[in-house]
Amino acid sequence: MRQILGFALVSTLALQLAPAQDKRPAQVQRGQELFEKSPKGVACANCHKVKSIGTAVGPDLLTLAGVVGSHGLVKTIQMQTTEYVQTVKTADGKVFPGIQKQKQGEELQIWDLSQMPPVLKTLASKDVTSMARETKWKHPPTTAGYNSQELADIIGFLKFLANGSKTEIKIEDVEDPK
Repeated sequence: MRQILGFALVSTLALQLAPAQDKRPAQVQRGQELFEKSPKGVACANCHKVKSIGTAVGPDLLTLAGVVGSHGLVKTIQMQTTEYVQTVKTADGKVFPGIQKQKQGEELQIWDLSQMPPVLKTLASKDVTSMARETKWKHPPTTAGYNSQELADIIGFLKFLANGSKTEIKIEDVEDPK
């Protein structure tokens, strides 16, 4: 009898302490799965951090998701290049696409986007010979081939985290008007 009561108590506590995400809409759950581990290429979480998920390399997507509509978010996901990515040339002849994280004194921290996940490099300012707008690097989702439902799911996840929205993002919300 004691074992049964102990099991019942543990089970009840486990249910009460279960993550709230179990009660999230299905679209939000699907969107999080795509954000974290995309079966179609590089996952968003490799370069973007939302709440405690991912790596803060690229811009904050929650601020964007909180103010931009679904169609605008799709255009952002699908954009080829960004203003943040630079071609970094170093004194030892290396060239890579990168995003500068910070500069402190004579030291630069730059995310190397030629590797996935990106690697944070610390370089002396004198060892960086130039940084200019990158024109060849492609935002990974542009080649992933996400369908409209997958885009809606990712946006549903971002909007849920940004402002708690449980409203389902529909396919027509993400497709270009015909």
